[in-house]
Amino acid sequence: MILLVILICPACTKSYQVTPSCSGKNPELLPALPLLFPIASPPTAISPFPMETDIALDRLAARGKPDGEPVMQQTWENLLFLHWPIDPALLRPLIPEPLQIDTFEGQAWIGITPFALTNLHLNQLPPIPGLSAFNELNVRTYVHHRDYPGIWFFSLDASKLIPTLAARLFFMLPYYKAEIAFDQTNGKYQFALHHSGSPTASFEANWRVGLRLRDPDVDSLAFFLVERYCYFAIDQGTVYQTRIYRHPWILEEAFVEDLTSKMLAPLGLPDPTIAPLAHFSRSMPVDVWQPARH
Repeated sequence: MILLVILICPACTKSYQVTPSCSGKNPELLPALPLLFPIASPPTAISPFPMETDIALDRLAARGKPDGEPVMQQTWENLLFLHWPIDPALLRPLIPEPLQIDTFEGQAWIGITPFALTNLHLNQLPPIPGLSAFNELNVRTYVHHRDYPGIWFFSLDASKLIPTLAARLFFMLPYYKAEIAFDQTNGKYQFALHHSGSPTASFEANWRVGLRLRDPDVDSLAFFLVERYCYFAIDQGTVYQTRIYRHPWILEEAFVEDLTSKMLAPLGLPDPTIAPLAHFSRSMPVDVWQPARH
């Protein structure tokens, strides 16, 4: 029997707060937020990589249900979106050439997303005991290919080995096995990750949740960051797209009280020392399609 499992998701020790205005058209936090890294000097030669473009993408069309049937269902629970702005030029060497960096008002973003994955099962089959629930964290940025916006995963860590191996094999994703503890006590969430293998990485965060935010406008930063309905992967030079189908995110305020991250060092990037832009969502059932050439 072939076990087919996917783990997709579709983050400085300070107290941070995100106001409800972050979900609207003109996020108040954005203008005051410094870049995660300094602006790179202009290159002295033509870059071998295509830079990001500011073309208008149809971000609502991605919400449509894909043709055919999904290969599996899963639920993402207690998901924390953490994002930092970053100079696109620093990300460009890390993104394979066929993909273009997706930007918001000329600025790229890098994200860390811890959550719990539950109710994982193949389409029309029951969950497999012992493999249907685990904790996960991914490091991501945002790209587009042929005018279709999506996610590029730099790394994904999961708390169980077999799903990690299956996701690498069938979905071309850079998964790693990690020790992960995820708890909720007195309305506070605690997430701790340690990955001792190569590359080494660690992450710890404590946060609490505030009020529900209004649905983000399609041209807002919040929509740009969280409303993604596919990811891209590349195998032997071919771009593959994996589609998902779900309800739009129901977002809440997230107040990050403690945060220590060593997740970006394997990318050759320093970990952030500024406050993240944070959002929280409690639960999201998701249908997942198999990868297809794009």
